[in-house]
Amino acid sequence: MTLNRKGYTTVAMDYGVLYLDDKTKVHLYGTPGRERFDFMWEILSNGGIGMILLLDNTRPNPIKDLQFFINAFKDLIKTAPLVIGVTKTDIKPTPSTETYAALLEKFEMRPPIFEIDSREKEDVKRLVLALLFSIDPGLEG
Repeated sequence: MTLNRKGYTTVAMDYGVLYLDDKTKVHLYGTPGRERFDFMWEILSNGGIGMILLLDNTRPNPIKDLQFFINAFKDLIKTAPLVIGVTKTDIKPTPSTETYAALLEKFEMRPPIFEIDSREKEDVKRLVLALLFSIDPGLEG
């Protein structure tokens, strides 16, 4: 299915550095969301200070995807903030961020939720900054 959707996919952990300004950089670690790579999820959760979850709105049931990942990462989410980026809303605008927020409210969760284009540096930066502000609301933006 993945090959039909995109020409390549991540099959290992991703790593990158996002420079927020001349003095501040954030190390980012990522993993594929497919369940067959779940052995990596625990590795990356250990020592994680937060989680950014990207949801693909064009998937058959992104609400079910959200529920799955909330459950899969429940231990990390208990101790670290969560930020959600919803991708491809230009292709499929529903579910809306309000729909995701209403579902998360049932779990007594109120994470920041953004519509983003994950290819755009500023959109990714917005997610990371939201995560950092969730960790320390006193940070300067």
